[in-house]
Amino acid sequence: MSNDKLIISDFHDGCLLGFHMCDNRLVRIYNFNDVSVLGNIYCGYVKDVVKNINAAFVDIDTDKKGYLSLKGISQNIHQGDKILVQVSGDKIKSKEYSLTTKINLNSECLVLTAGNTNISISKKITDEALRNELKNMLMQFHNDEFGFILRTNSTRFSSGEIKEQAEKLIRKWEDINQSFRHASPKSALEKRNYLEDVCKEYVKKTNCGIITDNSMVFEKLAACGLDIAYNENGKISLSNKYSLEKHLRQALNRKVWLKSGAYIIIEPTEALTVIDINTGKAECRTNRKETIRKINIEAAAEIVRQIQVRNLSGIIIIDFINMDSDDDYIWLEQYMQDIVRDDFAQCYIVGFTKLGLLEISRRKKEKPLHEFVKKLD
Repeated sequence: MSNDKLIISDFHDGCLLGFHMCDNRLVRIYNFNDVSVLGNIYCGYVKDVVKNINAAFVDIDTDKKGYLSLKGISQNIHQGDKILVQVSGDKIKSKEYSLTTKINLNSECLVLTAGNTNISISKKITDEALRNELKNMLMQFHNDEFGFILRTNSTRFSSGEIKEQAEKLIRKWEDINQSFRHASPKSALEKRNYLEDVCKEYVKKTNCGIITDNSMVFEKLAACGLDIAYNENGKISLSNKYSLEKHLRQALNRKVWLKSGAYIIIEPTEALTVIDINTGKAECRTNRKETIRKINIEAAAEIVRQIQVRNLSGIIIIDFINMDSDDDYIWLEQYMQDIVRDDFAQCYIVGFTKLGLLEISRRKKEKPLHEFVKKLD
């Protein structure tokens, strides 16, 4: 049985971070320091339309602007228009917030998808009869304006509860549309509380508790009815008790050692992230072919964990140790596809290039760890 914890602390330069630990192993680091606008819905003002890149730049606040791809958007968008948009990607370095006109509204087990009229079921629900039952249940709400996605945990809800959540999301969508008609450009119509949303989602998925040493966080989450413990920094701080600084330092290091004695080098750049595997201290003199295969498998699992911990995104190139057999490359690619399925961000294994490099594409949403946490000395 796993032992999950979400530890929220501002021990590092006052930066409020959330450490998701499972069996004392770091799974993910959340950035609670910034007031994230990810998922917020705005009445945007179209500042400029750039035809050669088929995109528009949209002001969503007095000091915030975003990039809206016009690909797949049927409506004609002109400079000076007001437009309903949602923030789909965080601001990363010099790139503006990513925006979409396809609004998603979330509940415990459903997502209302404005602009996408399909009724979809999570792929993790594999029982075909159950999939059909769930889909048929929502067909009564089918229309030309929006659809639904049934999340994996929808199996834990009764049909009445699912319908109730659907009706609630529909009312919310109607309220947003009504507000948009009367709203001034560059005004927020719906704001996420990132801290509360993440913590509620965490508790739903793991059914485990949260601990913090920040009184403001404790008061906010306790008021939401969440199971949260407060560490008053008595004899031992949260940072020392759970080795948070050590975990943070390791998550920022470019070199990651493996149990075999091999190591990984992780190099994020502006355009992409390059990951290289080296044999290091691993013993490769006897049965070299099998040893290299095992090192690559070990490295693959650790790389997937590091990608999630560091929240690396965009194009990721992995240079595994060269193998002799084409079958080994085919097996390794399939292994990578299997272990990225549980990633919290959409991750796609493109495949091996002719030079033997594995190419991965991972959806950009939130900032990577190295952008919001200073490197430790």
